[in-house]
Amino acid sequence: MDPMKMHKGMFGVALALGLTGLMLGGCSNKKKAGDLAAQESVELRERNATLEQGNREKDSRIAELETKLAECSTVAVAPVPTQPTWPTTVGAPVQTRPTVSNADQDFQINERGEAQATIAGSALFDSGKTTIKDSAKRQLDRIAKELNSNYRGAAIRIEGHTDSDPIKKSKWANNDALSQARADAVKQYLASKGVSAGRMNSIGYGSTQPKGTKAASRRVEIVVTK
Repeated sequence: MDPMKMHKGMFGVALALGLTGLMLGGCSNKKKAGDLAAQESVELRERNATLEQGNREKDSRIAELETKLAECSTVAVAPVPTQPTWPTTVGAPVQTRPTVSNADQDFQINERGEAQATIAGSALFDSGKTTIKDSAKRQLDRIAKELNSNYRGAAIRIEGHTDSDPIKKSKWANNDALSQARADAVKQYLASKGVSAGRMNSIGYGSTQPKGTKAASRRVEIVVTK
């Protein structure tokens, strides 16, 4: 065989083998790159799914907080009561305006700076009597509660007062005796409602400390002295 032809044949075989190796190597690299890309794609999809789940949970939490905030910020507004229309036309019937009761605050500060509750004698007793009326016991109950809460431990002076009219039909010799008996009756009632008797001192002033009218003069005053 011609040596030149043999050399060319061997060169062709070597070239073919080299090309085949390159092709196989290229396919192998492409396969590895494809596998890597597929794996990265799976990981990206998993991360994306995780992020989407987190976003959904955040949106749900935000909606829940907004609902609670709306509930907390809602303020119920009470309806404004309708005020009565008072007639101004001449000849129209006159309606009496309602007065504001101060029944829950029996004690007021007197001129000496002491807390004092004043009860009309006619509200407490029948004329010439020392028995406390049932209708007056509710106020005395309230006063006893105030003495034991707002004025706990303070000394109390219970004063009985009358007008200057002389006693005609009564077992009491005079107004001094009647006022003392009435002060004692109030003291005993307050003691029965839990006010310590040791804190209270009862005294009858008779008609020595009158007020503007006879009705106003007949009274019992409960004074917190210290």
